[in-house]
Amino acid sequence: MRTPLRPVALAVLAACLAAPHPAAAGERVEQLVARVLDAYGGRAALERARIVRQEGTVTSLMHPGAGHLVRLLQRPASLRVEIAYPGAPVEVRVVHGGHGDRGGVEVTGTPAHAAMVLQAARLALPLALAEPGARVADRGELERDDRRVRALALALPGGLEVVAEIDPASGRILRSTGAVPVPGAGGRIEFATVYSEWKRVGGVLFAFHEENWARGRHTGDTSLQKVELLREPPPGAFDEGL
Repeated sequence: MRTPLRPVALAVLAACLAAPHPAAAGERVEQLVARVLDAYGGRAALERARIVRQEGTVTSLMHPGAGHLVRLLQRPASLRVEIAYPGAPVEVRVVHGGHGDRGGVEVTGTPAHAAMVLQAARLALPLALAEPGARVADRGELERDDRRVRALALALPGGLEVVAEIDPASGRILRSTGAVPVPGAGGRIEFATVYSEWKRVGGVLFAFHEENWARGRHTGDTSLQKVELLREPPPGAFDEGL
């Protein structure tokens, strides 16, 4: 005769059954990453898209009108962002070679720098998940907007990470999140981006619309009108004040 499980044991068993179950390390994560790369055009196409220029508009709670946006990404971690809001001077942000610059002032080691590192990392997805030496952790499955997604966390320098929430059916990254440590502001601020309006450029899939969130609050949108794949970055593109 079997001994009945005690209430504590039953509670532990129920919690284990209800909790997300990360996939086994190794091949299962690698298979998911391979499926994501295929969804975005394949590894060869993504390797050719190492320098990407994007142009569009951005809205923000901090500004009354839409701003003109230009982003230049050179994988794996160099990013230049230019934003021009009506009636305001052009804001230039650069992260390159471990340094950060905003408006000609170095911000390395600050929350502003960490935010730029996270932005560069999410724009470098999905290829960043498969770069040599990439440290990718499986965070299991979760529900997001009535959809089951799989979360993979990519470790970044300085203890940061970017988490990609993947639709297993399509292989697309539907949402990415990253947190910036901010002393005296509750410990950290989580930033999230939701992707939609997919189009292919040069055989590579891009999300032409982004919803931007901070601490669970919708802060604005980014809409791309033009995406270009470049062979070389413009001269001095990442030299702003650095």
